[in-house]
Amino acid sequence: MCHRRKRATDYSGNTYLGLQLGTLRLRAVIVDSEMKVQHTATVNYDVDLPEFETSGGILTDTHPDEGLANPVMWVKALDMLLNCLSAQGADLHSVAAIAGAAQQHGCVFWSDIGLRRLCNLNAILRLHEQLNANAFELTRTPVWLDGSASAQAFEMQQEVGGSNDMAAITGSRAYARCTGPQIRKVYQECPEHYERTSRISLVSSSSPRCWWAAWAPSTSAMGPGMNLLDIHNREWSEKCLAACAPDLARRLMKPIDPSRLQGRVADYYVKRWNFRPDCMVVPAIGIAHSRFVGMLLEKDLLVLTMDIGDGLMVHLGKVHRKMDEGQVLCHPTIPNEYMGLLFFRNGSEIRQAFCEQLADGDWERFNAMLDATPMGNDGHLAMHFPDREFIPDAKGTLRWSSNLNPTSQEALHGVQQFERPETEARALIEGQLMHHRAVAQDLGFQFGPNTTVVVAGPDSKHRGILQIVADVFNAPVYEKLGPGPCLLGCAYRARYAFYEHREATCSCRRCHKSQTPQQSFGEFFSKLPKDLNLVASPRPGCAEVYAPLIVRCMNMCQLLAASTSIHDSHMVLT
Repeated sequence: MCHRRKRATDYSGNTYLGLQLGTLRLRAVIVDSEMKVQHTATVNYDVDLPEFETSGGILTDTHPDEGLANPVMWVKALDMLLNCLSAQGADLHSVAAIAGAAQQHGCVFWSDIGLRRLCNLNAILRLHEQLNANAFELTRTPVWLDGSASAQAFEMQQEVGGSNDMAAITGSRAYARCTGPQIRKVYQECPEHYERTSRISLVSSSSPRCWWAAWAPSTSAMGPGMNLLDIHNREWSEKCLAACAPDLARRLMKPIDPSRLQGRVADYYVKRWNFRPDCMVVPAIGIAHSRFVGMLLEKDLLVLTMDIGDGLMVHLGKVHRKMDEGQVLCHPTIPNEYMGLLFFRNGSEIRQAFCEQLADGDWERFNAMLDATPMGNDGHLAMHFPDREFIPDAKGTLRWSSNLNPTSQEALHGVQQFERPETEARALIEGQLMHHRAVAQDLGFQFGPNTTVVVAGPDSKHRGILQIVADVFNAPVYEKLGPGPCLLGCAYRARYAFYEHREATCSCRRCHKSQTPQQSFGEFFSKLPKDLNLVASPRPGCAEVYAPLIVRCMNMCQLLAASTSIHDSHMVLT
């Protein structure tokens, strides 16, 4: 019997669940069939799960260059999140599909016990009572902030043939935070744990595994962030696997397309939480991917995230020849196209530090200081990398006054500080944003008259900063309304999966005659309001002001990178 005769009636009661497993918190949104938000919930690890002793979602007893978390914390957070949704009165039985997103890097090492328990979850017990520490070979697992695998990244890169060869295969040179080097470090330093590990999953694929209660392979959209996937054929690179660790392909399993279904929700959730048995589970993707999806703008889009670490996500279309900076990723919703992902370590913490120093922590005063200075800051520039930056590989601070000759000896050290605090404030923000723009352009993003910038993250609320974003990028700047573009991106993917795999595939005669050609993701949501609010527009003359300053900024970055490299060489010799 066909169930599509009254499509609106058949599916109008459906809801769709999006989950975001971030560094700081686990969040959820439930939307109805019209994509209107019905329920939201959040579990903050530091506040709601104090027993795991985290700060910013990271274990507090780690070394300075480490970023580790306990996967049991994420499991317990999921149980608490479902409790919260249920307490709000959410009808979980109406959820037709679930899709998620998680931090871009980081991995989970599963034990044999964990895999067996996944397949035999008991609905009487809470999730974390079954997927406890015994389910994981490591309960101190690396996340995207972990920078302790730099030696392993170098080794992998050399084994493959160098940074250019690594980038040509995987879309980026080897980074310490990428999952491949992290796995190699575990193999080298904890060989017994690696040997006992049955499966290794990205943080993103560990979440749908809990829902599906079976092995959840990584997606081809997430694979490039591992330095292990060949982005051209979207299969694991044998050369990169061999450079990482032995018998790795078996532990990872074959990557799948992000549009494929993972399966149906596990019986555990049907019995314990009253989910419907045919609820579909969609593979999870990265948070940055999902933010991009949540904008519903597939072309000419640049997403700027201003958080602990700043991030840029851009549409590239095809692979650009220059891939030695940032990462080229497979597009999650457009087949055979690519995106560029850029992470910058020095973000909100340095901005907050300057706000404290210059304006006693008063952001209104700090924004007023930005407004009181002209575009281009009269030529005064500053690059601040208190933490070792990813792109370029540099650490330190450099200030140039407007009349400083970049080829002079003075350029190596710059000036100690600027005379006015207002100049210092603008130099910080302009330096960060010009640096971000230059790196995006080097990666292959084409700035033009149709470029749209959408901002996200905690610091995107500061209007003084947003005006500088508009001027530096010479593009209108928007904010996404609603619960957040990442969560919405998850919900949109869940909704589209239901359409693609359920609504658009009915083969009965009546429905077949009335069916229109299957729509792409962009076409399906083309009539949905973008819910973008304009927050800043570029001012006249901004392109002429910033074009020469961006060149000077990149010269400063090169000097800082060279200085960092010399310091490293000195440390090795001593």
